[in-house]
Amino acid sequence: MAGLKVWGFDLPDVELGADVRAYLGALPVARPTVEWVWAEMDRIWRDFGLDNRNFLSKQPIAAYYSHPVWTMNGIFTATDPVSVGHRTAIASHLVALHPARVADYGGGFGELALAIAVRRPETRVDIVEPFPSPMGVARVAHLPQVGFVRDTGEGGYDAMIAQDVLEHVEDPIGLAAQLAESVRPGGWLIFANCFFPVIECHLPRTFFLRHTFRWVMEAMGLRFLGVVRGAEHALVFERRGELDPTAARRAEGRARLIGPFLNFPPLNLVLRGFKKLLRG
Repeated sequence: MAGLKVWGFDLPDVELGADVRAYLGALPVARPTVEWVWAEMDRIWRDFGLDNRNFLSKQPIAAYYSHPVWTMNGIFTATDPVSVGHRTAIASHLVALHPARVADYGGGFGELALAIAVRRPETRVDIVEPFPSPMGVARVAHLPQVGFVRDTGEGGYDAMIAQDVLEHVEDPIGLAAQLAESVRPGGWLIFANCFFPVIECHLPRTFFLRHTFRWVMEAMGLRFLGVVRGAEHALVFERRGELDPTAARRAEGRARLIGPFLNFPPLNLVLRGFKKLLRG
């Protein structure tokens, strides 16, 4: 792969299978639109016969997330001005907190970890990624403070980031609780969610959280601090102490009832006051 460039992005020299080389070599010469990227990800989703209306445990979801379409997506987000702007905003917000240890859950291609490392080299960044790509691993290999790990281990992180993660999993609240437990009291969590039907791998069963996620997290015991300037979809929380997963599950139950109505703009105005019920 030495010397291969995709959309102006230099790919690292790593050993790849013929199928990966063929896929990357067949991509459009010029960087496509984000709509093309979404359509391509949906095409691969359908090729695997996946169905977001059914539970994924008996479907080949691991094969989908290991497909080189995700390397393509990583290259796109590394070169797309909107994606770069969001990542820069999140990295800048985070390093201003001076964390010593950060976990980037679902960090994929490593772009956010690299953005943090450039701005604060003394910060240790663990990219928690169950499906790491060889290119992603190669891109951070020269940085001793950045590395790929399979899980959060014993936790104790100063900050946790989950960008474009929770909409892909069947139990987003359970995962959010797990990530919060991996952060020390007084530490921070940044959740950048997209609970919208943008692509097939955004699971419809998570969309009730589009307008209610913040209140469920507050019920868990996290303190909402605001949004990241320049990436307003990224919500910032502080872990104050012991978490209350039971209260979060109760709030989740109420969110399942109210959330679908809040997703419709005309009803949003009528039902805005109902959000207060989630604080109970």
